[in-house]
Amino acid sequence: MDSLTHALIAAILAYALGFPQLLPFVVLGAVIIDADILFSLLSRHHPSLYLFIHGGIAHSFAGAVVMAVLAYAGIALVTLTGFISPAQSWGAGPAGFAAVLAGAFLHLAMDLPATPGIPLLAPLSDRKYAFFVLPGPSIFLMALSLFFVIWMALGVVTLAEGMVVYVVIFCSFLLVRVIAFCASRPALRGATRAIPQVNPLRWLALYDTGDMWTVQEYRVGSGFSGRTVYPRFKHTSKEEVAPYLALPEV
Repeated sequence: MDSLTHALIAAILAYALGFPQLLPFVVLGAVIIDADILFSLLSRHHPSLYLFIHGGIAHSFAGAVVMAVLAYAGIALVTLTGFISPAQSWGAGPAGFAAVLAGAFLHLAMDLPATPGIPLLAPLSDRKYAFFVLPGPSIFLMALSLFFVIWMALGVVTLAEGMVVYVVIFCSFLLVRVIAFCASRPALRGATRAIPQVNPLRWLALYDTGDMWTVQEYRVGSGFSGRTVYPRFKHTSKEEVAPYLALPEV
């Protein structure tokens, strides 16, 4: 999901659970993970660091802990330079760091429903995990979050007043996607991977048949349409390709 939605959900949870004093810490933890968008400045020149990209190693359990520590260290630095008072930063005590860490883990939880997934066990494994309910960042949720932030910035509503409406719309959107996901499962059970599209009723079904990939579109209520076949090995063999698959560039 987008950073604005991450921040807004974190703020709403902190407020709703009765920890308004920890709200800035939770929000910081929820958005700091997406700072990994800057990691590509390093990995683009060093392919072996392929996990250092947006949605890479920072979006893992270990990465979330490291990012939370760095974020809290940033709070310490800003405090020492006098930009914020010690009461605002250290007043929360250990709960402040716990809130930053909770926000970071909340970020991971919110990214799990979306394609293509996140490498939760990195650096031990680069396998990505996802529920494949959402087709990546949602334009609808981003627009919804932006609307509510502007609404609150203009003073039309407070966080307390607006969060009920926001949560109802947010949860209703997710419920529609989950229902569509469940409705598509019987037909897509044999697919190697089913990729959700922006339209919740449409999916791309990928089938691995060994020497080729088959791609079909599935629409809930209408069935399958189209069929494209992509050979896995074209003008080469599995044995010839195998050595190159170990290279990060590949």
